Amino acid sequence: MKKTRAPDLTAERIKLVLDTLDRWKGKLTWDLLIDAIRKDTGHTYSRFTFAEYTEIANAFSLKKDALRGTWKGEGGQPRDERVRAALEQVERYKAKVERLEMQNQLLLEQFVTWAHNAELKGVTVMMLNAPLPKPPRDRTKGVE
Repeated sequence: MKKTRAPDLTAERIKLVLDTLDRWKGKLTWDLLIDAIRKDTGHTYSRFTFAEYTEIANAFSLKKDALRGTWKGEGGQPRDERVRAALEQVERYKAKVERLEMQNQLLLEQFVTWAHNAELKGVTVMMLNAPLPKPPRDRTKGVE
């Protein structure tokens, strides 16, 4: 029986993977992440597919590092469920901010590389900053 291929990772599916990583607790492996995404989407992606997407690979590595540091110093859990839920939400937001800051840094580095390479090819900053052309509008003249 032929195995069906999972659909391409769209921006929405990538966001789902990143959100899953942001709220991840406990041991993290590629297989565990793949299983979690399969449960959420019904599709099985490979480790290599996830690793092809820099955002996912970086977020995975960052979360692994964060989890390694987290397990050493955690104290007891608060008894109040609302406080516990708020603390979990704070942790998710902190993880997301950390991931987005890292992603922003990588994009800035990519921009510097592009700017340098463009300059080597004689493309000026003014040329790069030129506004995009207006899209053609499908307007009929004189038709009512």
